[in-house]
Amino acid sequence: MSLLRVFGRRRRGLRDLEVSEPEFGDRPEYLEEYVRRFTSETGREEPELVEKIPSSMKNAREFNVIYPVGFGIFIHAYNDPLSESGYNKYVVVEPPRPPEDLVRLIDYKIALVLSEEDAPRSSEEKKRILLAALDKVVAVTSSERIAGGNGGNGSWQYAVKRGRIVIPERYYNYLKYHFIREKVGVGPLEPFLRDPYLEDISCNGVGPVYVVHKMFRSLESSVRFETEGELDDFILKLGEKIGKPISHARPVVDATLPDGSRINIVFGSDVSLKGSNFTIRKVSKIPISVTQLIKWGTFDARIAAYMWMMLEEGMSVFICGETASGKTTSLNAISVFIRPDAKIVTIEDTAEVVLPHPNWTRELTRNTGKPETSVTMFDLLRAALRQRPNYIIVGEIRGAEGNIAFQAMQTGHPVMATFHAANLSRLLQRLTNHPINVPKTNIDSLNIAWFQSAVHVKGFPARRVLEIDEIIGYDPSSGAIAAVPSFTWDPVRDKFIFSGRGASYLLEEKIATMKGIPRRELSIIYEELELRRRFLQTLVDKNILDYFDVYKAIVRAYNIGVEEALKRLERDELLS
Repeated sequence: MSLLRVFGRRRRGLRDLEVSEPEFGDRPEYLEEYVRRFTSETGREEPELVEKIPSSMKNAREFNVIYPVGFGIFIHAYNDPLSESGYNKYVVVEPPRPPEDLVRLIDYKIALVLSEEDAPRSSEEKKRILLAALDKVVAVTSSERIAGGNGGNGSWQYAVKRGRIVIPERYYNYLKYHFIREKVGVGPLEPFLRDPYLEDISCNGVGPVYVVHKMFRSLESSVRFETEGELDDFILKLGEKIGKPISHARPVVDATLPDGSRINIVFGSDVSLKGSNFTIRKVSKIPISVTQLIKWGTFDARIAAYMWMMLEEGMSVFICGETASGKTTSLNAISVFIRPDAKIVTIEDTAEVVLPHPNWTRELTRNTGKPETSVTMFDLLRAALRQRPNYIIVGEIRGAEGNIAFQAMQTGHPVMATFHAANLSRLLQRLTNHPINVPKTNIDSLNIAWFQSAVHVKGFPARRVLEIDEIIGYDPSSGAIAAVPSFTWDPVRDKFIFSGRGASYLLEEKIATMKGIPRRELSIIYEELELRRRFLQTLVDKNILDYFDVYKAIVRAYNIGVEEALKRLERDELLS
């Protein structure tokens, strides 16, 4: 037997040691074994292994695909016509798990080699230090069988030789995966957070975890909690890991996971009849681009061009809708239209807004449970007024901070925000009543109310902008707030209807004035709208869908003019 790793006696800082990430290959043996078992037990064809799910499979009724999400994890999504629950399936295929006695032994050995100077400053550094510690206590052998091996089963035999734990080489990467999954990651939830196709993850108590998939809608996963004790233990550990301790005294917690996703946790059966539960709303590290949303049909290129003109000139916008209607996604997407040299301040409870602009101040609230040490959105919004931003973006307006937002608009600070309201009357009702209490005479500080919703198009779930309203002002004689719709969605044809030339108050009375266009030449403003629509539609037609590529194209258009940018884009020279 030959040890492949030999370590010197001299003590070195663990963060200084060279460490390697686990490698698994394109079709590791545990994936092959899973596929053989699946086809044998179900009698179905072998799943198709894809790097990315083809867009043609979106909302497909029949599907059977496996795709990688990194770190040796594969996801098998397939329709199950025999499902007793009525759900199609989402199966997590992970590297084989090491036996518990080996895990406990490694934990003990690693505790002996760690010291105070190895305290990590970030999760990435923690992973590096732990991998280095693992390399110091584990040695690998090319042999499948270990003389004098004990514990484990089959190939998971191991032995302690000269103070180190010796295991077969081919299983060392499996050990690394589970070690990092438990110590740095979020345990059984790690595959879900790595899957870019997921929108929501929910556990309603004992039983399976359910997911909302961008391509295949709601699925039942293979990950499940078998007992209330197992679920409670997991939630308590998760709360400690994310810095939000959970207890029976504080059973409801909102927090942010390491990848930026939002999680809501309800702990214990005294406040939840089915026991502890949690819901995670995934946040993409790279936002969905405006061109991608155009391609998906959330809105069209003319709406995007209209918003470009509005945000360029500092109009204030509320993006409204119900829960899970895609408000923040749309806000992130259209934020690329804000001038690239603008100073932007974002204010949020949980970090969801992602901007490409270099001059961006990102602020988060802090809830300590004590008013004297907590920092609310109201506090941050009031502070933002002293920072002289060109735009203030508020993650979500719920309470008294809404009044401060309107004060900001009145003092010349444009505001973008998301807001829970299904239509204009509900929006105005919430704004003018407690706790926001904006006087009706001040409502016209808000220029645009954008409404979108989760709908069904041709029998499949989708998100659509239902209406974009321009706020004109307050009529003291009637006590009403005047507004006109500039865009509406026709659900029968799945088309967006523009009110047309002569119907846009903001384009004609505000944007044209800011651009110095006289009233007799107002057609120029609509020609500009059409030019920008063509530019954005060309980006879509050329499949330029990456968020930062789209921003780069918008910046070029600001620098050289939209007309010249369109010519270069048509010649494929704009981004070269």
